[in-house]
Amino acid sequence: MNFAFSKYHSSSFLPLLCSLLTCTFLLSPPAHSAERFFTPPEAPFITSPKEQIHRLDIPAGTAEAAQALIDAARKEKPEALLLIQTSGNLEVASTPLRLSSNMALHLSSSAGIVTSPSCSAPCLVLVEKSDLVSISSSGSGAATIDGAGKSVSGIQITEGSRINIDQLNILRCAKTGIDYRGTTNVTSLNEAASVTRCFFEKNGNALQVEQSGGFQCLDNVFKNQTETALSINSLNSMIAGNTFSGNKTDIQSSSDRGIITRNTFGKSDRTLDLTPASKGNLISENRGASDGLVLSIGGESHQLFHNSLSGSAQIVAGTKELFFISNGNLQIDPTTAGLKFFDPPTLNRPHTNSVIVGGMGRFDLPLIPGGKKEPKPADKDKPPKIIPVDLSLVETEIAKAQTEHPNDVLVIRLDGEYICKNPKGLELPPNSCLLMAADARILSDLGLPLEIPWARAEPLTQVVLLPKTGFCSISGGKLDANRQAHFPINANTGSIALIESTSLIAGARDGINTKNRKGSDPIFLYRCNVYGNNGRGIWSHCANRVHAIANVSSGNYMDGIDLDAHAINCTALFNTCNGNRRHGVFIEEAIENNIVFGNELHGNGTGVHVWNEEVKGNTGPNLIAANHCSGNRRGIGLGGRADDKTSHGNLFFNNVCTENREDGILTGNSKAKENYFSQSVAFDNGKENIGVNGSAFFFNTVVPTP
Repeated sequence: MNFAFSKYHSSSFLPLLCSLLTCTFLLSPPAHSAERFFTPPEAPFITSPKEQIHRLDIPAGTAEAAQALIDAARKEKPEALLLIQTSGNLEVASTPLRLSSNMALHLSSSAGIVTSPSCSAPCLVLVEKSDLVSISSSGSGAATIDGAGKSVSGIQITEGSRINIDQLNILRCAKTGIDYRGTTNVTSLNEAASVTRCFFEKNGNALQVEQSGGFQCLDNVFKNQTETALSINSLNSMIAGNTFSGNKTDIQSSSDRGIITRNTFGKSDRTLDLTPASKGNLISENRGASDGLVLSIGGESHQLFHNSLSGSAQIVAGTKELFFISNGNLQIDPTTAGLKFFDPPTLNRPHTNSVIVGGMGRFDLPLIPGGKKEPKPADKDKPPKIIPVDLSLVETEIAKAQTEHPNDVLVIRLDGEYICKNPKGLELPPNSCLLMAADARILSDLGLPLEIPWARAEPLTQVVLLPKTGFCSISGGKLDANRQAHFPINANTGSIALIESTSLIAGARDGINTKNRKGSDPIFLYRCNVYGNNGRGIWSHCANRVHAIANVSSGNYMDGIDLDAHAINCTALFNTCNGNRRHGVFIEEAIENNIVFGNELHGNGTGVHVWNEEVKGNTGPNLIAANHCSGNRRGIGLGGRADDKTSHGNLFFNNVCTENREDGILTGNSKAKENYFSQSVAFDNGKENIGVNGSAFFFNTVVPTP
């Protein structure tokens, strides 16, 4: 269910009341292995509102005959976008079909590209030193590119940029199904390419990607390759919604800060190979359809989080700073050098495993019961009375356990109602797990006015303060700041942390504060409800690796999720941000290499807003892809304040912006240049579907009405 609360945009905004109503209906979405993320584009133009399109119909026959028609059309219309439509199979013999810049090849389920019996060409389709090229199927079914087992590549792209390949069956190419090599400018995302909804079977290698930024590999099937299904080296790449089985290796990645998420893996010789050149990748929420999967982990600074895979992970010698958090049945030696292993018991997985942190024991504190409802209220028309337990009793027991068990991870269980009268809140010790019942609550009651005005350098207050070092988790329950404490959780201290299935409610400022966290410590906010806070819901600010995944952040007075100044390598994945007064997701103040993917953003001021107001530098490059923005004032907004405060070079891929009250997509002011919008879906918005800035790049594989 999607809710668009336009009443939130008023001076009488009541975040707590509205968000309580929202959270009655919205639950954190589960991770489904069959999820699909690509939406067929529906945009008012392909590359420009003023584009010139020349349609070229090609009959079935040889690739050589088709090439002659394409070359003649290009000579006749050198500046036009060639829309090439085929009516039957094209057969390749000695030379491949060549495509160049500004060409869209539309095949169909009855019109593909095949080898001739005497084929000697190195590939079936060749794209060299070109941009704005698409190869796709124009019908509901996939088109076929068939190598017939010959030593060919299906599609070979060299020095390509802004290439989209969609809905193809790529079969029996003994060399490679798609061999993609981008330009040398791998620091940019505005030359990104994509492969979506394709089926690869019985190739040598299926998809090889080199020299790319922001590569999108979404919703493909890789089956029975004799070598590697997907080999990728791309800055900020996204691999999601794919299915792998029967390959020699499913994924080999040398990428820098890419994401591999919500894919399904069957039985292959090797599931994942992170090479020694790879760094900073997030591998999360992938599912296994088979036991005995094998992962090889090299490189540095990778984070494996919440994968449902049965098998083993092997660490390559020389691997640095590997984070392995909540991976269930995926086995690894927790004492391996360079490994930071954390497997906390959570509300949804309250395990009794002896190892939570590598090299430490485990101690479970006896349950510290909180206040409970009266079993039989004296007056049935009045709510039952609850007498909460003072949280200081919990603190005393934790301190005692710390003293008696200094080498153990403490598991602290709470059930019932607790009240916190200490402005510092509950200070969790290093290497501790707070496990709360689903309906347990810690309520802050500091005896202060509600939402006291901000004052510089005032002491921060919170319901829970994370430790400075070690590991920490909070799962279940409700942390209610009662509009008195600044934050339900203050995470500015550091520690490798997981916050899972917890409600963060009514902060006088924000739902969670991360400002100035220790640089190397990631924090995962997973399947939480964050609502009714007086500032941002989730604020990634001056912090590294803050990952917001599958949360509901609603009814906050400012943003659902804010990626703010000096937020480094942060993500916002699969969240629902509804009814926030300012933005669903805000990307601002000269941050770069952050990824916002697959979020549902409804009823906010703007769904996704990219901006630079105060920090000298550029908000970019960042990846914003596959987000659904509807019922907002505006779907996507973009801009910068000055020549030295800009928003350049971001990638906006396959975002769906419909039924927003004003604009679907605004592509930037004069301080936001060379941003790339590809495969957009934008229609039925109140003003402009796509408001065009002259310096933006566009490429959508739509088929315009003649």
